[in-house]
Amino acid sequence: MIDPKQFAASTLQLLQTDPRNYRKFSYYWFFVKALLKRYYTKDNLYMLGDYEDPTVVAMVPEHEDLQEALEAAAEMYQLNASFGMGTSDFTDPDGETFSLVDSDAGY
Repeated sequence: MIDPKQFAASTLQLLQTDPRNYRKFSYYWFFVKALLKRYYTKDNLYMLGDYEDPTVVAMVPEHEDLQEALEAAAEMYQLNASFGMGTSDFTDPDGETFSLVDSDAGY
């Protein structure tokens, strides 16, 4: 079971080390960003602003509960960390390609 607060703490540390890692969450990024903002502010991580891409947010599949969504976000990160090669271009659940950009991140 993934503890949301621990997930946020680990993700914060990961992004403080290299903010470009946000891309590895693909279409789960804005879900993860919202979770981070429950525990942290821009004082902890500059990229925790209010930007959100509603098109990307809408790509996240329905999940039964928070636990299932956290597991899916972690799995997406792991997949992209292993095979994504630092790209910002991804495929959504419908098979369409999109570019993930968060203007708060500056990348």
